Amino acid sequence: MRRVEITFAIWAACATAVAAPPEGKSVQEGAYTSAQAARGKAVYLDQCSRCHREDLTGASGVLIGSHFMQEWSQDSVGRFYKIMHQTMPANAPGSLSQADYLAIVAYVLQMNEFPAGQKELTADDMANIRIEGKDGPAPVPDFSLVVIVGCMGQKPDGSWVVTKASEPVRTRDPGDPGADEMQALKTQAFGSHTFGLLDFSGVQPHPEKDKKVEVKGLLIRKPGDDKLNPSSVKTVADSCSQ
Repeated sequence: MRRVEITFAIWAACATAVAAPPEGKSVQEGAYTSAQAARGKAVYLDQCSRCHREDLTGASGVLIGSHFMQEWSQDSVGRFYKIMHQTMPANAPGSLSQADYLAIVAYVLQMNEFPAGQKELTADDMANIRIEGKDGPAPVPDFSLVVIVGCMGQKPDGSWVVTKASEPVRTRDPGDPGADEMQALKTQAFGSHTFGLLDFSGVQPHPEKDKKVEVKGLLIRKPGDDKLNPSSVKTVADSCSQ
């Protein structure tokens, strides 16, 4: 559970409204220029390398390789920028210029072997750039914080399950949805997935069967037995026909 608690603590302050997979282009299509990444390297070495090391392997390697992809695959460059801006440098979050933050992001993308392009990364387009591997779109990685919508059910043994569930989508907010998100959820389509729910005795109010719900939680994939360790279960509509 410690990993879940740490993840929730880091991302709770950086919530977005309705979670949705980023649309637009992929980082594999070239989201920055080599010149921008070179500027980012200089800023990174000056501002970031003390904690994250020159090769980005510091702080458990969260900026590079498999750890970076575990945290950011199927998310957007814009969300990565937002969290970097709000939390870094650790001693003075948000203190760099927008151009410097964008350049650092470009450098991190370069160090993760995403190709350079002909156009610099900008604040206007980064929200619509997906972070994904060379093989293209993939399911959200195991142990990610995700959100689904589905129909609440209960098995004969008393365990809870969400049927007709939508495809799990990354979220950075483990809490209940806000008013705007609730409105959007009422019309969100169901899906074809089923997720068992692990213990959520601390989640209040307790859900009811045959209600349309939004569930946020840690994704735990097993063959034929996908589960969520929920942080939030919210009734969206009184009927699963909606």
